[in-house]
Amino acid sequence: MKKMSVVFALAIAACAGASRNVESRKDPLPGHWVGVIDREGWQRPLSIMIDSKEGRYAGSWMSLENQPGIMVEGLRRSSDAVHIELAALVFDGKLAGRTLAGTVANKEGASVGSFALTRLDRSPWIRRARRPDSSAAPPAPPGM
Repeated sequence: MKKMSVVFALAIAACAGASRNVESRKDPLPGHWVGVIDREGWQRPLSIMIDSKEGRYAGSWMSLENQPGIMVEGLRRSSDAVHIELAALVFDGKLAGRTLAGTVANKEGASVGSFALTRLDRSPWIRRARRPDSSAAPPAPPGM
């Protein structure tokens, strides 16, 4: 019986480790990113929403100060390198966990500054509304 308990505990631990590996392989790019763009010493807050559908990226960009949102014209990722194209600007950055930072250039290629973004992760404290076809209950906060 004791041997069976040990084997069962090891099997559970192996499954938990495997699920963490699957989670770590999820694409880190889709989500809501916020940060700043620094153009010639003038910092402005910005926000970008990135979606991934069927292996393709799409997004919308918004200056939080004075500009309505605009659709991203081009967005691609190769390993940790991310390339984002807007109507007048091109962002080339490196993805590192929840951060994305790099340079900003105009469409002609002249550097105009830098950017730094942080992905806002969904808080485990915020409960998602359940879909009518979903029987899964949202997770309870820790300690309950």
